[in-house]
Amino acid sequence: MSFGPELVWFWRREIEASFCGKRVQRVDGGNNSAIISFGQAELLLSWDSAHCGAAVVSQKERKNFLSSATHMPQITNALRSHLVGAEFFSADQLRRDRILKLSFRKTVGAGFSVVRYVFFELMERFSNLLITDEKGTIIETAKHIHPSDNAFRSILPGLSYSMPPLFEGISLEEWLASPRASEINRIAGFGKKLLRALSEQPLDVSERFLRAFYSSNEADIEFIPQALGNYITVLPGLLPGAARLSKGGSGTAAVLAPLRYAAFDARRKRVLSLLEKEILRRERQRADINALIAGRGAERFKQYGELITANLWQIKPGAREAELSGYSKDGGVYSLSVPLIAGVSPQKCAEIYFSKYKKIRSAAERAAALLPRIEEELAGYAETLEAARAVTDAGSLVMIEEEIGAIKPAAGRKNARAKKKEQLPPHLRFEFDGAIVFAGLSAKGNRYVTFKLANSDDIWFHAEGVPGSHVILRHSAALSAKERGDLLDFCASLAVFYSKAKETSRWRVDYTERKYVSPIRGGVANVTYKEFSSIAGSGAYWREYLEERKKDS
Repeated sequence: MSFGPELVWFWRREIEASFCGKRVQRVDGGNNSAIISFGQAELLLSWDSAHCGAAVVSQKERKNFLSSATHMPQITNALRSHLVGAEFFSADQLRRDRILKLSFRKTVGAGFSVVRYVFFELMERFSNLLITDEKGTIIETAKHIHPSDNAFRSILPGLSYSMPPLFEGISLEEWLASPRASEINRIAGFGKKLLRALSEQPLDVSERFLRAFYSSNEADIEFIPQALGNYITVLPGLLPGAARLSKGGSGTAAVLAPLRYAAFDARRKRVLSLLEKEILRRERQRADINALIAGRGAERFKQYGELITANLWQIKPGAREAELSGYSKDGGVYSLSVPLIAGVSPQKCAEIYFSKYKKIRSAAERAAALLPRIEEELAGYAETLEAARAVTDAGSLVMIEEEIGAIKPAAGRKNARAKKKEQLPPHLRFEFDGAIVFAGLSAKGNRYVTFKLANSDDIWFHAEGVPGSHVILRHSAALSAKERGDLLDFCASLAVFYSKAKETSRWRVDYTERKYVSPIRGGVANVTYKEFSSIAGSGAYWREYLEERKKDS
């Protein structure tokens, strides 16, 4: 998402209205962002090259965002030291550009106070955040810019802050004095994409929209956050072709949502990578075991030992190999060149070959005993992988992360045993009037919902022939035929969505009562079932079903 100076002007209004006169209670940092907390509301400032911007966020949003951060930026400690306890008293937009100046006053004792300024430059890959003293001397900056990086200016602690080059153009007031459609694209203080869109509108519409900005009566005007493609802006009316932004407004659309998704996507990629490595490891183990079981090396050593034992009298002392004869299983005579071990008698050589045969056979038997467990783990990881690919919410991802050890379980009660006991396998739960639906999000989650939560007469669902979620439907007899049919479609959709068949338009889903489902080791779903029916499931329907229920309620 991109934006222009007019959105920065709007954010200035929002920041001043939300935080003016309030004191900073804490400062946190995560990745390329800082969050200044004022109590009930928080100010997110992001200088991320792809998602820079400012947003007023809630405490819950702050916690969720910080939980996904991988590191704390170096400027965080400086912001904490100078801003915590300070009062925020003004927000300014500099030169009608994408630069914010946030002013703070902090009492240091005996009635004395100091002023600190936070300069926030919102310019994509050139975005930066820095804090200065009252004279404009830089205390710390998120990005250190050296003379070798930028010939125009340096941004380093100890230097005076200097702003980026001025954008050349005509002022809004100059244009409003004599509105001309041909001059709209030259107005300073607005993004090029917005000006281009306004130039295509009737001149009176463009004039009415632009007159609302940078005016003395701005407080009386209601602005509508909207998106022109990937461009975020605000206007006193909805521009033709623009999409009105949902709850959360421009800051959420431009900053919080993209940052949240980027962090979520990075975490999901890490989970997928871990699961794919475990699957590859199990596949290699399975291949090695099968090769060991099927290998003829052991039988060859046994054959060497038997031929040497049967032909001891023919073997010459000191020979490196001997052409020895024996009988095949069908009674025919065959001869084979048998390698002999130097410095060892033929009898001892035969014993060595028999010993190798026994060791290989013993290893193959032990490996064969491990094969069912390897197959079961492989099927389990495959199910978890498909669930991880499908999850779209942080809560479900956290459950999978905790199960595979990607993160530590969240701190809870002090009693470690109680905490461990309360940690349930990854699964989803949906409650409706007269029905409850469970969906496993991993192999353990599938076993949990199928063999722990489900009653014998509950209905069990699974996408046919592919790894995926076990879905359980528990419903009352009071449901109408239509309500039951809708729930069957909902559960079938869940089973497809959280499976390897997610990308298909429709997929066959088998369903039966839970009492007809039995656990087995290995294989798709790790169960066997009978007395089942089938239904075609669409991976998209379950979301549509939930949306419809929200509208009805």
